[in-house]
Amino acid sequence: MPEIQKIYDDMWVNAIQCIKDDKYGVDNLINSPEDTRRGVTVLSYLSNDIGVGIRELLGELKQIEPDQYYYPTNEFHLTVLSIITCVKGFKLSDIDVKAYSDAFEQAVEDIGPLQIRYTGVTASPSCILVQGFPDNEQLNILRDKLRVSFKKLNLYTTIDLRYEISTAHCTVVRFRAPLRNRYAFIELLSKYRKIEFGTFEVNRLDFVFNNWYQDLSVTKLLSSKGLKIIK
Repeated sequence: MPEIQKIYDDMWVNAIQCIKDDKYGVDNLINSPEDTRRGVTVLSYLSNDIGVGIRELLGELKQIEPDQYYYPTNEFHLTVLSIITCVKGFKLSDIDVKAYSDAFEQAVEDIGPLQIRYTGVTASPSCILVQGFPDNEQLNILRDKLRVSFKKLNLYTTIDLRYEISTAHCTVVRFRAPLRNRYAFIELLSKYRKIEFGTFEVNRLDFVFNNWYQDLSVTKLLSSKGLKIIK
C-alpha cells in the first residue's frame, strides 16, 4: 500500500530532523505513579514470532540509549482504534462498561482474520514504531464498523479526534529521558528501515481500559472476541 508507506516515510523524515535538532518529545510520566492518563482501546497483541526480531532491535537500541522506555514483548500490539483517547483522571466508572463492550462486540461480529506484514521501522518525535502493512482493506472495514457501532449507540468517544488512524504500526520505544547518543541511535535505526519482521494474523481482538503506553499492569480487559473463521 504505497499511501501507507508514504505516511511512514514522511514521519521518518520529520522525526529524524527533530531528533537531530534536539527537539524531540520526552514523556516524563512513563512509569510515574502520578500518571492518571487512561482510555479505552480496541487492540490485538502481536504473536511471539513477530516479537523475536523486534526484541533483537530493541536489545541493540537499548545498548545505545538505556534510559528510554522499551516495550516488553508481551505488550507489542496493534491499535485497531482508540475509542477514548487517554486523558488525565479518566476512570472506568465514568462509562457504562456493558454498553461499550456491546458496541465493540457488535462491530466485530462478522469480521474475519486479517494479516499485517511488519517491515522496517519509522519514528515520530516521541517514539519508535515498527511499520505495519495490512494485506487488504479488512482493517479499514473493521475500523469503520467500530466507528458506526459506537456512534449508533450514541456513546461518548474521541474516535479520530486527534487524527484518523490509517496505518497498522506497532510502537516499540517511547522517549522518557534525553537521548545520550542521538546520532548513533539514528544510525542503528536506519539499518532497520527495511528489515522484515514477519506477518501477523489478527484472529482475536481485545477491548481494554488502558494507560497511555498500554502497560499490562494497568490494562483491564473489558471484552475479547475471536474473529470469524473464513472457509
